[in-house]
Amino acid sequence: MRDYRTPPAPRHIGTVVSASGTIFALWALALIWATPLSAENAACCDPLGPFSAAETSARHPATCESIGAWIDRAPDAAERINLTITGALSYVGQDDALAYLVMCPADGVQVLCIAYQTNGMQVGDNVVFGGGYSRVGPDRIVLDPCLAYAE
Repeated sequence: MRDYRTPPAPRHIGTVVSASGTIFALWALALIWATPLSAENAACCDPLGPFSAAETSARHPATCESIGAWIDRAPDAAERINLTITGALSYVGQDDALAYLVMCPADGVQVLCIAYQTNGMQVGDNVVFGGGYSRVGPDRIVLDPCLAYAE
């Protein structure tokens, strides 16, 4: 089982998050949340859950407390699905190319967000992650690409 305190070797390109990018992301999320569920999203995902079709955000994000109940109910989709989750950062790190943000305590399900920058986020900050879902262990999730922004 992988310990997320040590950043993994870069695998994919994450999503750029800058000050202006954060404002754009918030604006884009507002538009997404204001639109009705698409047929694709309704077919892939529980409308009351934290999963959504690729390039969309769930209307009901998971939390560190609820993700354990959702992890085994992830849609079995041939296409990419997204997970949206909100909570406190438990680890923030970066290497020469990517930033690694971890949410939730180590004694439960942890979610690793792979992005380009930390944007000054620190351990303990409340943030929202949204990105391409991949389960990499019984209690480990990777979101890549991932968008992270402060709540």
